[in-house]
Amino acid sequence: MTTIGFVGAGNMARALGGGLRAGFERDAGETGTVRLLATDPDAGACERFRAETGGEPVADFAALARAADTLVLAVKPQVMPAVLADLARVLEARHLVISIAAGIPLAALARGLGSATRAVRAMPNTPALVRRGMTVLVPAATATGADVALAERIFRCVGDAVVVDDEGMLDAVTAVSGSGPGFFFAYAEAMLRAGEAAGLPPETALRLVRQTLLGSAALWVESGEPVEKLRAMVTSPGGTTQAGLAALEASGFAAAVGAAVAAATRRSRELSGV
Repeated sequence: MTTIGFVGAGNMARALGGGLRAGFERDAGETGTVRLLATDPDAGACERFRAETGGEPVADFAALARAADTLVLAVKPQVMPAVLADLARVLEARHLVISIAAGIPLAALARGLGSATRAVRAMPNTPALVRRGMTVLVPAATATGADVALAERIFRCVGDAVVVDDEGMLDAVTAVSGSGPGFFFAYAEAMLRAGEAAGLPPETALRLVRQTLLGSAALWVESGEPVEKLRAMVTSPGGTTQAGLAALEASGFAAAVGAAVAAATRRSRELSGV
């Protein structure tokens, strides 16, 4: 049995816990392969963790560390220094530590927990809440192959996961997949407003935009075709799509997307202290 303990029982911890309960055991082809624990100063968060994941709240870091083999740090970055200081007192060589705190580099984990700590830094995004997430993992030099495989398995229970060796990539990852859902929702908002301005009732615009975006993403994934080919496929010469794409180009659409990703990347570096 693998025992996974969450430091923090907020939204992402509950999403991961729910995905683990369903996916970890399904992949193993048997039941009873994962035990979930969580500790959080908010008793309400712990109870929600129990209700949504079937996991067990525990009183403190010491109890969590005694019971768990893998510890997932699911706390806000601003409280991480205090969490690391408390966790360092109870951490053992057998523990794998996985951090999902944005902007906290592996070097900070090593300083707070000790340089020998087996650690993996993870950058999930909010679609993990509905098990459609994208997570990028960066292992510390101290992490073993088994540690990395376990981290991949955990995050694939809530979507897809990829391992990279260069932690410097995480600023761009944050901009593309971390902030990307925000950019996507902003585009959806603009489409809703445009549809209503063109004469659609709000309820109809909402239905059309949601299903169009969902269906387009599914077509891209399931067809396996390059996005450029799919865009060309729907763009008839002299047709409505071509007219709309020309208007987007004239308005600087691609440049605006590039600027958004560049700005988010810069801000991620600033927050990480790079």
